[in-house]
Amino acid sequence: MKNFFDSMLNGLYELGACPVIMLDAQGRTLFKRLPAGTEYEQAVQSQLFNDTLAMVRSRSDPVRLTREQPSGGYLLPDLSAVIVGPLPDERNQQTAALRRSAVNTQLDSLAFAARRLIAALTPLESRPGEDIFSELDPVRHVMPRWEDVVPDDRPHSSYLFELRALDAVTVGDPEAYMKVQNSSRNGQNGTLGYTALRASQNLAICGLVLNSRAAIAGGLSVEQAYTIADWLILGIENCRTPEEADFIGLKSGVIFARMVRELKEAAGKSHMDNPLTVRALEAVRRHVYSSTDRLELAAELGVNADYLDRVLSRSLNMSVTGCLRNERIKEAQRLLVQTEIPVYEIAQMLLFSSSSHFARIFREVTGTTPASYRRRRTANTTPALL
Repeated sequence: MKNFFDSMLNGLYELGACPVIMLDAQGRTLFKRLPAGTEYEQAVQSQLFNDTLAMVRSRSDPVRLTREQPSGGYLLPDLSAVIVGPLPDERNQQTAALRRSAVNTQLDSLAFAARRLIAALTPLESRPGEDIFSELDPVRHVMPRWEDVVPDDRPHSSYLFELRALDAVTVGDPEAYMKVQNSSRNGQNGTLGYTALRASQNLAICGLVLNSRAAIAGGLSVEQAYTIADWLILGIENCRTPEEADFIGLKSGVIFARMVRELKEAAGKSHMDNPLTVRALEAVRRHVYSSTDRLELAAELGVNADYLDRVLSRSLNMSVTGCLRNERIKEAQRLLVQTEIPVYEIAQMLLFSSSSHFARIFREVTGTTPASYRRRRTANTTPALL
């Protein structure tokens, strides 16, 4: 994308008489013009530069220069970042204000051009090809026009904004989640419905599904996360105003983040002797549905497999393999009680070699067979949501 904006970047440099840097998503320099003088070399290595870069990467509209914000920039759609400033030290405040205004206008032009460029390239780069559209031929009559969902003025909300919110859920930090939600998104929500209520409902459902997956990554069991998500979705369907749907969507992140935090706190209280135990249990829980072994789990945690076995043996009196087996049996117990999935399918889902192998391990851990466990627990039990 740099080639499209060379002239505008040079224009920024001429207007601001200050550093203009363009970095790609990996932090590699794509464009760099600095006025003469070592102070400008130092400026692009300063904390101000790093802070401005972080601010630019967190927003989808330009960071404008002010007297209090001496540097600014813009995050292009390909996630490359343009940083401009600080401006020269102007003793004449009127001249300084005019220079800031000129730079800000050029940043606005850069942003406008980037959005128009993406819209222009959409039929070639982003719009699904006819072979993709053909997959929907039986329902083509219900599909909206592609132009109706491509933003033409403001872009969608920043992907980095979304990642920060999901990271807060994964680590179990509801306060950080709310802090992100209360910050400026600097973009617009997608076109998700034909009425304000339906748009809010769909947006809330999308958000809570992402939050549930982030909670699973943080160690929450799959079935518990799915059950909570189902419960919240039905609540959203019952909403009668956009505000009600927005509220549930917002609070879903708080709910999932709190559940992850409580899970981590409980694990920490039980296994305070070594933090590696907590990390290992989180890793094991993430792999109850995916194939792994002690060597792969140890590599994921960055430790030797034998050392990991010793740590878990001291904390839990079982090996890595034993922990993985037990967590899968715990998940099987939840599936047996909260779903009607056949026993043989549960065995396959949890990667047991056969139904008989699953039944044997289940009996070793619980003292009963999967079928007996299901009959006994479901007779007078209503699954708990929380």
